[in-house]
Amino acid sequence: MHGDCSEYLKTIKTESIDCIVTSPPYWQLRDYGVSNQIGMEESIEEYIDKLMNIMNELYRVLKKSGTFFLNLGDTYSNVNSKFYPANKMKDNKFSWIEGTVVSRKTNILRKSKMMIPERLSIRMIDSGWILRNEIIWHKPNALPESLTDRFTNDFEKIFFFTKSQKYYFQKQYEPYSEKTLHSFKDGIMPTGKKKMLSAGESKMAMKKIDKPWRAVYNEKGRNMRTVWSIANKGLREGHYASFPEKLVERCLLSGCPQNGIVLDPFLGSGTTLKVAKNLNLNGIGIELKKEYIDIAVHRIGEDLFTKIQIV
Repeated sequence: MHGDCSEYLKTIKTESIDCIVTSPPYWQLRDYGVSNQIGMEESIEEYIDKLMNIMNELYRVLKKSGTFFLNLGDTYSNVNSKFYPANKMKDNKFSWIEGTVVSRKTNILRKSKMMIPERLSIRMIDSGWILRNEIIWHKPNALPESLTDRFTNDFEKIFFFTKSQKYYFQKQYEPYSEKTLHSFKDGIMPTGKKKMLSAGESKMAMKKIDKPWRAVYNEKGRNMRTVWSIANKGLREGHYASFPEKLVERCLLSGCPQNGIVLDPFLGSGTTLKVAKNLNLNGIGIELKKEYIDIAVHRIGEDLFTKIQIV
């Protein structure tokens, strides 16, 4: 959908979406010169209010069994001199694109992080969303920062939301550490003594307390943790450093059932729908900037309209 997502979302059927993966534009980072754009509000409060209107629509269209993976970057107060030049700014999919840096007005003291993602997530929780995880996207190839009074930022957060206590989730795995692998013997590992009952054990199992117990080796690995180390990868189109496909893939593999419908209301360069297509999922993308629509169509392929809809 080429246009304002706050309007196009109203055309999507209630409880029809299985999984949402998206990243809205940051607040007051730059002016794209497009009417109705999000991020140019006069205050943080107005920005979050506008995003909440969209979050409410996303809540409506998401199935009760649905999942929502939200990325939103933070920024520092009143540090315009620290920004990259306009042709090396990040867009809502972490891409290097043209844009105009704008001045920000806030009562937050200079140099302080504004905690905008956390402010929004609290508003969402208060409105009925369930926050299941804060996932740390660690970027091993993060760009260096020319500063002397703080550490270089090398991560973003992915907020994993649901609208119900019971929802679709496919457990994902990651390799055991070398230390853990060496601890296993014949497929099991001594882990000490139980001090409390595990989930599902009855009171009859009290006799197991203080008895030695062992963990069984799982060939798939251990349950995936919440720190994901995934490098950015550039695109040929416009020298983009796009939202990594591997990152989106993890979200969709865990949160979207087979033949499910994926939604990205801030499509950007189309990574979410490209990954959805690769996984044989259906998808809907909404984007305000026409140039991004053209890039997304080129990346995903002309046959995308069999399963993927960009409107």
